[in-house]
Amino acid sequence: MNKGRISHKEEALSAFSRGEWKKALQSFQKYCDLEPTDLRSRLKVAELFERLGKKKEAIREYREVAEAYAGEGFLLQAISIHKMILRMDRSAEDIHERLNQLYSEKTRGTPSSCFLPHISFFSDLHEEELRSLLGRVRFRTFPQGSSLCRQGEPGDSLMVIQRGEVGVYKRLLNGKEVWIRNLGEGDCFGEFGFFLDRKRHADVRSLSECEVVEIHRNELKEIIQSHPHVKNVLQNLYEKRVMDLLLVLSPLFFPLTVSEREEVLKRFRVVTLPEAAFVFKGGDPSHCLYLIKSGNVEIFTQDRSGKRVSLGRLEPGHFFGEIGVLLNTPRMAFAQTTGPSELLEMAKEDFDALLQMFPHLQSVVKEISSKRLVRMKETLSQRRVEEAKECMV
Repeated sequence: MNKGRISHKEEALSAFSRGEWKKALQSFQKYCDLEPTDLRSRLKVAELFERLGKKKEAIREYREVAEAYAGEGFLLQAISIHKMILRMDRSAEDIHERLNQLYSEKTRGTPSSCFLPHISFFSDLHEEELRSLLGRVRFRTFPQGSSLCRQGEPGDSLMVIQRGEVGVYKRLLNGKEVWIRNLGEGDCFGEFGFFLDRKRHADVRSLSECEVVEIHRNELKEIIQSHPHVKNVLQNLYEKRVMDLLLVLSPLFFPLTVSEREEVLKRFRVVTLPEAAFVFKGGDPSHCLYLIKSGNVEIFTQDRSGKRVSLGRLEPGHFFGEIGVLLNTPRMAFAQTTGPSELLEMAKEDFDALLQMFPHLQSVVKEISSKRLVRMKETLSQRRVEEAKECMV
């Protein structure tokens, strides 16, 4: 590729990033005149025609690019582009016919799964079921830097990455954004909205140009009816993602990498407790530490007269019980649920092993535990002052 071609493409991408559609279109057209086989750039030309309101030109370019992809055997891309045309013109009967041809083309000897990324929970669907699914899903293309979904927006579809890479980010109540993980080919997202409240629970942005298969809730429900195990696999994925999110938001585990968090998750077990249940009592041996998955836990101690002195209420994402585990001493306080709760429990032996594997955790946990001990002493000291005042009255 000579310097002139590179220059045209660089100018086009630069103008596109600034939102200068006309300038970007002119530069892309000059580049594509020199490199007509660069289908991704020609797809940009069609997209820019659409952005500029030139519907006929956009549809013409989309058609040519789609057929070029089909001619090279990239049927998924061709299907995706034809669906983009239908978005612009629902009455295009020839596009519907062409889509049917693409769905059936080469399928006599080629399974439909070849047109979809590897999706483990669809692994035992029959060929006819896969072909039916292929006809109902939506194929979408996103340029680099695009937002695939935004936290808080409506959304209950599942998205599977066909090509490219995305980043997943969580916005906290204080406005801070936390990176969760990157996802690549075959990975899916959107399971929170499917299982919870039909809303997006994170921001997902493309780190490169991406092609995504979007499966609507209705299609998933139909598949689940005939293949119940699909829901189980999705449920397990959802549970794993929930626990991973807890680690990301935890002041103890947030410094860990994705692979390190996966190692931590292996060492937790889920404990379900009713309201007002004691997790442990003062004086008990310190065998485990805990991370709250759901519910709330109150930490308290007792003064000299045996009265309850609250040290605080902990919410999902908070951990507790680490002081006795670290110091190898009996429990210094009581922990009791204030409602039905799910806790992640880790044995002392597993926690000690993690501190050996990830030495940087040691300084974090020691700092947090030291602050908690100071707050406990201050609370108890203040309580004694109040008791003394009461005696003087």
